[in-house]
Amino acid sequence: MTNPYVLFIFTGVFQIKKLFIMKATLILSGLVIAGIMAYGQKADSLKTGDTTRVKLWTVYPGYIVKKDNDTVKGYLLLKNRVANQDKVFFYNTPDGDKKDAIKYKPKAIKAYKVGPRFYESFKFNPGVSSYSTNDANTYHFVIKTLDGPITLYKWYYETVQRSEDRVKVNEDKPLNTKIDLSFNEDELSSITLGKMPDGELVNFDKMLIGFKKKMSKLVADYPELSKKIAGKQAGYRRSDIEKIVKEYNEWYISNHPGWKNNRKE
Repeated sequence: MTNPYVLFIFTGVFQIKKLFIMKATLILSGLVIAGIMAYGQKADSLKTGDTTRVKLWTVYPGYIVKKDNDTVKGYLLLKNRVANQDKVFFYNTPDGDKKDAIKYKPKAIKAYKVGPRFYESFKFNPGVSSYSTNDANTYHFVIKTLDGPITLYKWYYETVQRSEDRVKVNEDKPLNTKIDLSFNEDELSSITLGKMPDGELVNFDKMLIGFKKKMSKLVADYPELSKKIAGKQAGYRRSDIEKIVKEYNEWYISNHPGWKNNRKE
């Protein structure tokens, strides 16, 4: 199996160090050596943002969901929260033999599950300066964090500052560039997205200004909740988005028994 740290470092350098493109070619040869030396670290368990502990760069049982909703079971590579948003590798056997690997990009399939993590594919614009693709027509894999009439998702990214802290480019001697290979998912930044019952995709991070007005309008069909948000009641503000969504979902399910059948993708 190809050394995963090598692949990760190659991806990171081209996305993060745009200002050093002229020197990237020289740096890459040094990064490959560093990645190989660090390969033995991949077995370390890292605590994720949810309650499940996972091992990064590890093959887990899972499945893919094709465009026609056909589900194919197999084994998938859990890399990390950032890398798994761009593509996923599918295997027929648990040993993760690279000869057996099938690569899927977000546009090719509807969803996939790897270990405890479930990803869906849809188009949206992250609007993050440190990310190379900011286009509303680009597909991304986005991890689902809460299912229901309003489904919550997270899209993760590493800030420019954090990336630069991990990759110290030696401009005089590029091959001596220092790289911090420790990757803590808890240090990643994220965008919170929500898919409404009618299929509308909402970026809750764009509600930092005018949250009470925008959010109260989104849940206007539940007047009591809408009023709490509009009145800026404690526990119903932007930082309480998960609590608000859970409350809305409970109400919606109890008042719309067949909501799953009427749900729009």
